[in-house]
Amino acid sequence: MSPQMLRRDLLKALPAVTALAAVPRLRGATIKITDVKRFRTRVVRETGTIINWVGIPNAQRVGGTSFIEIHTDQGLIGLGPTVNEDEVAGLKKKLVGREPFDIERLAAELRAGSNGGGGGAVGFTARGGASAEIALWDLIGKATNQPLYKLWGGFKNKIVPYASQMRLGTPEERARQASKLKSEGWQALKYRTHFPTFKDDVRLVEETRKAVGDEWKIMCDANMATTQPVADRPFQWDFRRAVETARAYQQMNVYWLEEPLPRYDFEQIAELNRMVDMMIAGGEGNNGLHEFRWLLEQGCYDIVQPEVLFEGPTLLRKVAVLAESMGKYCVPHNGGRDLGVICCMHLVASWPNAPVLELWHDPPELDYNNGFAIFENPPKVDKDGFFHLPEGPGLGVTINKEMVENG
Repeated sequence: MSPQMLRRDLLKALPAVTALAAVPRLRGATIKITDVKRFRTRVVRETGTIINWVGIPNAQRVGGTSFIEIHTDQGLIGLGPTVNEDEVAGLKKKLVGREPFDIERLAAELRAGSNGGGGGAVGFTARGGASAEIALWDLIGKATNQPLYKLWGGFKNKIVPYASQMRLGTPEERARQASKLKSEGWQALKYRTHFPTFKDDVRLVEETRKAVGDEWKIMCDANMATTQPVADRPFQWDFRRAVETARAYQQMNVYWLEEPLPRYDFEQIAELNRMVDMMIAGGEGNNGLHEFRWLLEQGCYDIVQPEVLFEGPTLLRKVAVLAESMGKYCVPHNGGRDLGVICCMHLVASWPNAPVLELWHDPPELDYNNGFAIFENPPKVDKDGFFHLPEGPGLGVTINKEMVENG
């Protein structure tokens, strides 16, 4: 190509280059946080009470939650999950006048600044800090006009949710539930599996396999990682019970066994993992990058499950990369029932090592649609069992104004 042609092509490109340079920068002094507000949603209806896996009644409803808004001087508003009313002042003190694009610094300060209870020295909990961080990321997505899953990597635009069950129930009841979910298109389910006897733990999966076949994904959660006293629970598994159950589940093609032993029993968790081929999952109550690195280095888990409402999405993204570097999965724990779950959707869609999304769904009382009722444009599980990611900027969802009682 001649120098004259090169020069002509360069001149043709100049208008586009000039236009690109004219786009205003969105960080620096361009955007400043001006306020943090909390809103409650009205209770639309009570849906009933579920007796959870440790025998505690849980009232279920549509609405009756809260959310926060982080406002800026450019009119952008970021949405975050619920915080306590007495945490708002502390979050204002931390965030007003700051720039949302300084997200690494802000996320670190929100994690370090939480004191485990609102109204204390800094005035917000770890959960409050994580909720504010989600709202900051929503702001960043809106400022760049990108959905978060694309901003974070855009690995896939649809994901597989699994129906996380709250009730223990009976093997027969749970098998009927699984069969119904499969008929509706769901691809996976997670049980609470800590019946008083090993026989019933096994029979739960046996009955379900008869109902749904060998390939449908079943996960099992022993919920043994709690640090609560044993007296507050029906019983605690010992190492032998964990090994026997894991081996039985492995024979029935259970996808993973979650929290089979106390959270900080690292040696026995790692030993159990070495003794079985099925995947062992856990980590929802662990904190900080260092703890997840330790769990992975010791071979405790094949799947780590950090909780976004405790750790925040910035740290979860680092945990996912750490897990990927070791050939392990990262599947966020729960995320609540509304904006936290939406954040988890974007995280899962942005990672190559997140095969599924946890979603509370134990109908009729606990239906995921009840939690999503606060949105104008709620995501829906399609007939093939997928969520398609919201394509709007940030979290990609908006709050239904009719649901807000103090707006």
